[in-house]
Amino acid sequence: MLKLSLAPGEYLTIGENVVVQVYRAESGRAYLAIDAPREIPVVRGAVREREGAKPPAKLAQVPPKGHKTDNPI
Repeated sequence: MLKLSLAPGEYLTIGENVVVQVYRAESGRAYLAIDAPREIPVVRGAVREREGAKPPAKLAQVPPKGHKTDNPI
């Protein structure tokens, strides 16, 4: 699994046609802008789980709130 630390304004690409940009980060939340073709579903995990899907098996472990780490994500 690739883990990245991005500042507001930075972005990543997935393949040739998906762009994910951090457009704001504050109070421990990152706000993302996602540009993807309509045929690629982009669905919030909570919505998928509410509809009965299980979380992906390979989610990154999130450190407890207030935990300091040398390698921020």
